Amino acid sequence: MNKKKLSALILIILTIIVFYYLIKDNYKEIFASIANANYWWLLLGLILYSIYLLVQSIPFYEFTKMHKHNVSLKFYIYLSVVTNFFNGITPMATGGQPLQIYEMHKKGISVVNATNIVLENFIVFQFTAVFLGMIALVANCIFHLFTVNPLLENMTIIGFVLNTLLLLFVIVASFSKTFIQKIITFILKLLNKIKIVKDIDKQKEKWNKTCLEFYENFQILLKHKKLLFKNILMYVISFLAYFSVPICIINALGIDTNINLIMTIIMSSYIFLASSYLPIPGATGGMEYAFLGYFGNFITGFKLNSLLLIW
Repeated sequence: MNKKKLSALILIILTIIVFYYLIKDNYKEIFASIANANYWWLLLGLILYSIYLLVQSIPFYEFTKMHKHNVSLKFYIYLSVVTNFFNGITPMATGGQPLQIYEMHKKGISVVNATNIVLENFIVFQFTAVFLGMIALVANCIFHLFTVNPLLENMTIIGFVLNTLLLLFVIVASFSKTFIQKIITFILKLLNKIKIVKDIDKQKEKWNKTCLEFYENFQILLKHKKLLFKNILMYVISFLAYFSVPICIINALGIDTNINLIMTIIMSSYIFLASSYLPIPGATGGMEYAFLGYFGNFITGFKLNSLLLIW
């Protein structure tokens, strides 16, 4: 069995376990609440999710045009959908980017240019994710919108720190090849001493190549500042549309709660951070745990489970 089939199988099994856990005690109430949902609100939630997929395809399209390749936006909408699927069935969402390069190569884009476009898109995506995560963390610290249990709080903070470190690595690698190469050499030597890395030279060559790619692509982005900020804005809109979906489901189910749109966006951002680094296909289990933990501050019982199932 290849890795993709194994990941898909693991995802299906985990999803069945999660669904069983959610409905085993109150399945009649849950099915009744879903059956009686306001479908106009559900439609709005579906529209927001569609906007999320559509808008996140625009940066890819714009970066491709920057590299003087003529590929339709329709293709990148398709790529956005299949990328989310492959990210969902692979640990830590690692399946999406190789798929993107493969699909772009089928459209006549060289592997080198496809890799450059994917890296440029990743830089913008990572910056936006950390930026919105930082705003969410600061907003809740200032206004105390909701509390959280220590485990979930640590999961969220770890997620933010790891995403920030990844962004800092990209930025440092983008501005200074020499400095980041020295850091990598130091880390590899340390890992070699504790028997984690065996062939230092091979790993050093691999990471130096990665740093060079980040450096060259960031230099390209700096020459197109207007496009850079436009694509960051596109990802902000995309994330906000995705983070707003739960409030539509809450209204669809007629749940009486004081959760508003701002709180929904902040909690959804927390859920993204808490589950972004979990080495499980689709972050299954961890994402649901985070969702129940945050929205469980305001909603309980079968209504909370109904909300999660539709989401």
